[in-house]
Amino acid sequence: MSNKKKVLIVSGCAAGVLAACYVGVSIYFIQVFYPNTSINGTDVSNESPESVKETLEQSMMAYEMKVLTIEGTTEVLSGKDFDFDYNFDEVDELKIKEMGWLWPVKFFSQTDYEIKAVYEWNEEKLNKKIDELQCMTQEMTAPVNASLNVDDNGVNLVKENKGNTLKKETVKEEIAKAMGSGKSEISLEEAGCYELPKITTESPEIQDELKKVDELCQAEITYDFHGNEEKIGKEQIRKWIRRGENGDFYVSESAAYDYLCEISNKYDTINSYRDFYSSRGYWITLNPGSYGWGTDVDSEIELLMDDIKNKRVTSREPIYYMTPYDYLDPNSPDDIGSTYIEIDLSGQYMWYYKDGALFISTPITSGTMSTGHGTPSGVYYIHNRLQNIVLVGDDYRQPVNFWMKIVGGVGIHDSLWRSTYGGTEYLTSGSHGCINTPYDAVESMFWNVEIGTPVIMYY
Repeated sequence: MSNKKKVLIVSGCAAGVLAACYVGVSIYFIQVFYPNTSINGTDVSNESPESVKETLEQSMMAYEMKVLTIEGTTEVLSGKDFDFDYNFDEVDELKIKEMGWLWPVKFFSQTDYEIKAVYEWNEEKLNKKIDELQCMTQEMTAPVNASLNVDDNGVNLVKENKGNTLKKETVKEEIAKAMGSGKSEISLEEAGCYELPKITTESPEIQDELKKVDELCQAEITYDFHGNEEKIGKEQIRKWIRRGENGDFYVSESAAYDYLCEISNKYDTINSYRDFYSSRGYWITLNPGSYGWGTDVDSEIELLMDDIKNKRVTSREPIYYMTPYDYLDPNSPDDIGSTYIEIDLSGQYMWYYKDGALFISTPITSGTMSTGHGTPSGVYYIHNRLQNIVLVGDDYRQPVNFWMKIVGGVGIHDSLWRSTYGGTEYLTSGSHGCINTPYDAVESMFWNVEIGTPVIMYY
């Protein structure tokens, strides 16, 4: 036998063996899946369709559907309670389509399949179990629309409340739909199973009303209450918004007035008690009087409402009906300042300080205590200065040379009919309430004191 024949025989045998191997391997892969193959994320390399179905079915055993509620609770539906079943017959179709003779190529590639099982259950039993869920049997809260609440505190946006009222037929439909697609969990809220508010904070009707309210709150007024800042802006004005009978919003002047009274009372010193360091060398508490800061709320409210109406942004002092005499004095710790008249009614003595220096000190005689004409205590001020007038009472007419009114019919004046001052005369034989003062002292005070000078009187 020639060498050529031998080569041909060997080559033929080798080809036959290879062909037999190819056919054998092809037959093998007709029955099992190729290497590097997965179905629904499960590796099924070299497994038969029957084995794959068994594997997939095991993953679906003891099926449960978790039902998530809007309250954040979770309830469970167990497949065994409603005859839940499934099959994976599509695996057989996948194997048929694979074509076993392509195995030389498939050895070097990855193949991932996604298939859907066919799910079956007893609908009547499922619906019964759904009806028994706590979220379906509990007392449900109906949804509440968003709204604008207008009361004595102004306008408040009340957010909608979703409640927990379920649409029962929708619940059954959505759970069945989720089960049919192989899901094991469903959020009833995301699936649209709850009744929802028809009006939310984002609804056009709410947003339109908020814009109307906002339009009324564009002003910003910054008050300077003698060095203390009070700002009235959007947040505060919104508290004054009311709704009229026609449904329109407006800024309540009454509410704004009450607020002005509140902040003016915070800073006004008229009718307020004060701590004062007396000429006697100790601290005392002064009774209220007519001197100090007094905000003219009646006038200021008109200006404020006009500012709000015209959406002004401004800074200013409020309108005052009374301001202290020396309130710009940088050395004064309060609104009395460093120029004032101090009268100790118990000690029957008067001091006049001018720019912080003692200008006059003198004994005096004040109103008679025993007859009910005692001089009032408190912080007042000089209202006027008059010469050569006649003081008239129920039972007297008394000419005086110098008169400085303090409060009501009480003033400081000379009293030439008196020869002595101070002591205890005021208890039984004092004045009708005025401050009787030696002539020389009252004359000097008259020509130096100014209208508005504070007068401090205490017992």
